[in-house]
Amino acid sequence: MMGGSMMGGSMTAQRKEAKTWEFGDFQTPDALAYKAMAHLRKLDPDFQPGTIVEPTCGAGAFLLAAADAYPDAERVVGLEIEAAYLDVLRPKVAARQDAGRFDLRAADFFKTEWESLLAGLAEPFLIVGNPPWVTSADIGRLKGRLQGSNLPQKSNFQKYSGFESVTGKANFDISEWMLIQNLQWISGQSGCLAMLCKTAVARKLLRHAWKEDLPITGSRMVQIDAMQYFSAAVDACFFSLKTNAGQSCRDCALFDDFEARSASKVFGYHQGTMLAHADGFHKRKAFLGSDRYYSWRSGVKHDCSKVMELRKTENGLKNGYGELVEIEDLCSFPLLKSSDLGNRRVRETRLEAIVTQQRIGQATDYIRDRAPLTWCYLQRHAAALDGRKSAIYRNKPRFSVFGVGDYTFTDWKVAISGFYKCLKFQVVSPIEGKPVVFDDTVYFLSAKTEAEAQFLADLLNSKPCQEFLQSMVFWSDKRPITADLLKRVNLEKVAKCLNRGDEYRNFTDQPI
Repeated sequence: MMGGSMMGGSMTAQRKEAKTWEFGDFQTPDALAYKAMAHLRKLDPDFQPGTIVEPTCGAGAFLLAAADAYPDAERVVGLEIEAAYLDVLRPKVAARQDAGRFDLRAADFFKTEWESLLAGLAEPFLIVGNPPWVTSADIGRLKGRLQGSNLPQKSNFQKYSGFESVTGKANFDISEWMLIQNLQWISGQSGCLAMLCKTAVARKLLRHAWKEDLPITGSRMVQIDAMQYFSAAVDACFFSLKTNAGQSCRDCALFDDFEARSASKVFGYHQGTMLAHADGFHKRKAFLGSDRYYSWRSGVKHDCSKVMELRKTENGLKNGYGELVEIEDLCSFPLLKSSDLGNRRVRETRLEAIVTQQRIGQATDYIRDRAPLTWCYLQRHAAALDGRKSAIYRNKPRFSVFGVGDYTFTDWKVAISGFYKCLKFQVVSPIEGKPVVFDDTVYFLSAKTEAEAQFLADLLNSKPCQEFLQSMVFWSDKRPITADLLKRVNLEKVAKCLNRGDEYRNFTDQPI
């Protein structure tokens, strides 16, 4: 296993570029490695490692930078699966005056007995590096290239449950799994983990450590320009944390760059919640808690947009194959997607969605009798619908969808896109006399009346509620707004804060 990479072999420049994107092989530039180590040393001048370890050292940029930053470390250990990188690194080490303290090994991260390797080395450990930037979705492909390699199985190790697990939320970055292993090596002793990785991966590692109450302190994250250093359009960082056998702190200081003299903000994990802005959260923490009346829902999940989503044209409805489609109104509803919510297009719709069920698990054969044109259309495209890969469709009625219930078909809703970097909640009314449905990247609350929908939007768009939500949103995430986030807001408490508690009770039919 090599630093930022998952396979070996000599390469032309063209092959190396392809390998970089397919296998996450982003070798660290020397200048970046030295900046990172200088920053680590500056922020914690008293830390002195006994051993420096880079588990996937590649061409050795981090290993050499760490060795120069900490000349008193007894041993400098680098492991690498790729022989070509070791061939580059070994002459550099041999030319150093301190070459005797280096230990370079041809080894696979996933096959190495790490406990045995570290057992005879001096503490504290400094574990540095730049692990691969690939996800578990690539595991099958990687195994095909790495014959016999003991890669981690695609698994639900983050402990997601039920629907989240089978629909793919449990997909993870290989580096996330590797960093958790790194942390476990030193969690019972004094040490430091200092890594370059995706920002989201660093946060997930910290969340894991904080949630599991591991003894970590001194967590810091420095934003880096991945486009400048790696030509990669991804949010990346250099982060570090320390373990010290007992003490713990659930906050992390965020620095805008290596030149920043102080942190721009602090994020953390408190009251079971990952926080983007700890100060803002504590200001509005009274709002934390699920609401006992209103439940956040996501839109309809069908996993077959070419068949189930129909575009309005001058000639009629067209599916994703460009076919004109004639169906009854029974199962057809105006559809709004994340892009519509993100661009404030909620008064009209470009799309219709076929919704085959009123509730999850409902038999669908009623369509054959009550909407024969729709039934014939679904039958014509049965191969695509039957071929949906998600496990949620197994042993369910044919042409099933998910994310449906009474809440789907209410006339009035308050909705927000999960993808757009905006906390604007919008009232959605019926279109052409029918309730609007959403795709599964939209989250919404159902309301009985327009007045209730406007009331809910007022609460959610109010300054206090926006401050609370902003404290928990990580805008660099692919989907910054999630149902988990929205479910943390107790709307009754927001209403009381705004002196609108009586309205809340009236809309929810609670006694005053």
